[in-house]
Amino acid sequence: MPSGVLQTVPACSRGPAAGGIVGLGSLHIGAADRARLTAVANETFRDEDREFHRLLPQTAARARAMASHWAFGAPADTVDQLLQLPHAFSRSSDPRDRTRLRRVAVARLALEFFQVDDRLPDTVNRLYPDFFAQLAKFLSTGSRDDYGDDYFVKDVRYALGVTIPTGALQFDLSARVGPKVIWRDLRMTGSPNSSLRYATSLGWRRWYGNHIDLRAMKEFTPEGWTASFARIAEVLKLNPAVRGVAGVSWFYDPQVARISPHLAYVQAPTSHGAFLVKMLTPPHDVANALIRSPTRKKLYVEGKYVPTCYLLAWPRGPLLAWAERLTRDSRVAFAGSGSRAESRAATVRLAPARTSA
Repeated sequence: MPSGVLQTVPACSRGPAAGGIVGLGSLHIGAADRARLTAVANETFRDEDREFHRLLPQTAARARAMASHWAFGAPADTVDQLLQLPHAFSRSSDPRDRTRLRRVAVARLALEFFQVDDRLPDTVNRLYPDFFAQLAKFLSTGSRDDYGDDYFVKDVRYALGVTIPTGALQFDLSARVGPKVIWRDLRMTGSPNSSLRYATSLGWRRWYGNHIDLRAMKEFTPEGWTASFARIAEVLKLNPAVRGVAGVSWFYDPQVARISPHLAYVQAPTSHGAFLVKMLTPPHDVANALIRSPTRKKLYVEGKYVPTCYLLAWPRGPLLAWAERLTRDSRVAFAGSGSRAESRAATVRLAPARTSA
């Protein structure tokens, strides 16, 4: 059996009061969960342990630097490149060992290199103990036979602290809404609305980029959607340079609210200052829109529905105004159609959203 020598030691990091940087040591991760992560991190042979100690620090630095790249998977690709070095990890050609080494890498990144550079409110920091408990459980039991790319890509980002969990939604600390997509929307729609809203919000600067994780789908309800955006608003309040939050998905398409009323609440931000930008729709997004909905699939076959991706951008000013109003008036919370049970049942029919804007 593989064996490693990584020890369970508290992460040396500055807490939120020291420049706003959040490290693992400031998040009160439970001893049992830290031990579980350490056990995964130690699933190495001695030569692999030596190479991780030698090479992972510079790999983590490169992966962090790639976090703002347009390719969402760039940090994970950087880690995979390390694991594929034949002189360092000679066993990685075996699929089972590749899965094991991916798990080890994520655990070690979390234990040794987790760092959030933006300031976070207590409402988000308090999510982390349970979040890391779930990650430790997933690494211990849920990814032993197969660590798929979708989860691995996300987990590398979580472990580095460059993607932040907020419940139903997760968000990346550095995203960009480029002028190119705004001009393309103007050409496709003929409407200057998005261009004007983009200019007013100084949209060429840094945004947060939101997306979903299928492991958090139980939170994908009107209540969970409201809570996530309220938390993101608190983060924005602490980080005034960020222009807002934006994400791309097929379910931001306005026609989805008509075809699938149980998802209508996803459009709610547009009633509170968010704007939509029409995007190009690649084949995998078309498949995602159809895979779990017989209704959408039937309409697509009949030529009555064409899945279309939209970027939903919620600038900081309107989002903060909505969040402030939410503290006084619960009527601005997002409402679903039908009963709460029906709303929760509907979440299982969602397919993955695209993960970056």
